[in-house]
Amino acid sequence: MSSDDIIQLKFQDDGKFIKILKGGKFGLKKLTKSYISALIKEAIKRNRFVDLSDEDLSKMNLTKLNMMNSKLSNANLSNSDLSNANLFSADLSNANLTNANLSYTDLSYANLSHSKRDGANLFNTVLYKTNLS
Repeated sequence: MSSDDIIQLKFQDDGKFIKILKGGKFGLKKLTKSYISALIKEAIKRNRFVDLSDEDLSKMNLTKLNMMNSKLSNANLSNSDLSNANLFSADLSNANLTNANLSYTDLSYANLSHSKRDGANLFNTVLYKTNLS
């Protein structure tokens, strides 16, 4: 992804969370790791958290990303690699984590209520005070 692509990204900012607007003039249909990295950088710059709720992030390589306090509710993360990611206090309620690699990921204080976790790799995952109901 070139720097021109990042400039063309449009964001929605509600004062606490920021998300990428899809469709429209620039035709962004599917998120990539590069777009998500740009979103994280923009969120840090604006002192916001990332909103990726309801997104299809299946089969994506999301290793080592800092998505602390992110909204990922109802997201499809099946078969994704989230190893070594920071998901401290993230909302993953109702997320599909089937066969996701969450090894060495910090899920402290995260909300995984009603999430699908069949086959998820939780090797050395930090689950301190994580809601797994």
